[in-house]
Amino acid sequence: MTNQDFTKSSKVKHMVMAALFATLIFVSILFIHVPNGQGGVIHVGDSLIFLAAVFLPFPYAIPAAALGAGLFNLVRVPIWLPFTIVIKPLMTLCFTNKGDQILVKRNIIAPFVAVTINTVLYFFANWILFDYYAATGAIAALLIQGGGSLITYFALAAALDAIGFKRRVKF
Repeated sequence: MTNQDFTKSSKVKHMVMAALFATLIFVSILFIHVPNGQGGVIHVGDSLIFLAAVFLPFPYAIPAAALGAGLFNLVRVPIWLPFTIVIKPLMTLCFTNKGDQILVKRNIIAPFVAVTINTVLYFFANWILFDYYAATGAIAALLIQGGGSLITYFALAAALDAIGFKRRVKF
């Protein structure tokens, strides 16, 4: 195999993994959610967006996040689609895929930054779509969703690090 063939196969492998993550994100948002008491839900889709950014090299997590969450919006709540396909990819930029562990310093700080990005930008999306009062009222639901994403991400990351998953499976 020549170096060029290896590069092409790596690109194909990354695209396939990005598509797999997009599918996991979509399915998890669609089927794995809990009502949050604020009219919204807590779903594990954002946690999987975080993991996509940890496993996939830049820029492959970007389309995985946009497609996975965007498809959910297209199917269930199309009004959010234009915002989601911008906000979710921005969240992936906080993470790094470098190293053999998931929970490196950057990936411990990154989900908090990503949740902040998500909360602030969806606040403005609510303001654009509805009004300032609706946007302010949505903050609690956004923070509850973010908290659920943080808990799920750290639980999954710790479990995967405990078994050396990232070191064993190279994307």
